[in-house]
Parts: sequence; C-alpha cells; structure tokens
Amino acid sequence: MERGDDVMEWVRGLRRAALALPLLVLAACQSTPDSRLYTLAVVPPAGPAQPVRSGSQTLALGSLDLPMLVDRPQIVRRIDENRVETLEFDRWAEPLADGLRSTLAGDLAARLPGMTVLPVAGSSVGEGTAVLAVTVLRFDADAAGRVVLDAQWSLSPGGGAPGRRSGPTRETVEVPSAGSGPDAQVRAMSQAVGTFADRVAAGVRR
Repeated sequence: MERGDDVMEWVRGLRRAALALPLLVLAACQSTPDSRLYTLAVVPPAGPAQPVRSGSQTLALGSLDLPMLVDRPQIVRRIDENRVETLEFDRWAEPLADGLRSTLAGDLAARLPGMTVLPVAGSSVGEGTAVLAVTVLRFDADAAGRVVLDAQWSLSPGGGAPGRRSGPTRETVEVPSAGSGPDAQVRAMSQAVGTFADRVAAGVRR
C-alpha cells in the first residue's frame, strides 16, 4: 500500500505542476516591459525663414538612403568606436527612413516659405520641380548622448528639364548631449535633422 500511495502522490504532483505551468508562463509574459515608441519631430527654424525668389518653386524628396546600422526598428546607440547597442524596448513608431523623410520635408517647408515641399518625388516629376536626393552616412548617438548626422545631398531638375545641378554636398551636424536616455537622444536627433534642413534650405536659395 505504501508503494501505491507513493505513486498516487507522484501523479498528484505532476498534475499540480501541469496546472501551474500556464500561470508561470502568463506571469513571465506579463513581466516583459512594454516597448516605448518614438518619432522624430519637426524643429522650427531659429530665425525668420527667407523665401526662394527665383528658380523652382516646388521641391520633392527623391532617394533617401540610410545605413543598415540604423535602419532597424530599435533605436541604436554607439558604445565605442567598435561596438553599438540596440535599445530593445525603445523603438521607432515607424521605419526610420519614413520618419526621417516626413520630418525633413516638414523642416524644409518651415524654412522655405512659399515653396511647395513634397515628401516623395513619385515616379514622374514635372518640370519646374527640384529633386533632393539624400544619402545618410551616419545618424546615431554615442554613449553620452551626443548625436552625429553625417549626410550628402544633391539637387537636380525634375522631368528631364535642363537646369543647374547642385552637389553632392556633404554636411556633418553634431548636437551636444542633453542626456543619455532615449528621450534625449530622439530630441537631439530631431534637432540634428533641423540643422541639416537649415543648410539644405540655404543651398536651395542659392
């Protein structure tokens, strides 16, 4: 009888473990932190915006290329010259390339009053439209929160029209650290895009 009692107790133990397993899995799932989602923001120009007095009155964003290092859902931060980390629970609310495109278009529109700025050039661009192409070489923050945006840009006339081409011009923007957290990093990245737009707008006016 003692052997039978031991077997029954062992079976009851297995049943209790089987019943407890889903609760343990549920508790583990509930303890996983929720992802925090971020977007870039349009930054107003520091001073009065100057209109474009001649040339194209429409600007369309053409190609916009990002390095694979930062073209991912997670926010990326450099640890040192050879190492980076991805912030697993701090993510972009949309693909970074899309967010950068719409933010840059908004920044340029704020700096070029009277000019129509299109975030996407589309498959066909009419005459009288200048097309902006941007290649981002670096866009991230270091461990202290300092953001670097290193990019090349060029302008070309749309619709196959003859006209002056500009660039490629390389711009390197550095925004000092305002904190090492992801909130501060995203604000600094937005500021870097605004400063980059300042320089592109100045080139469009020339």
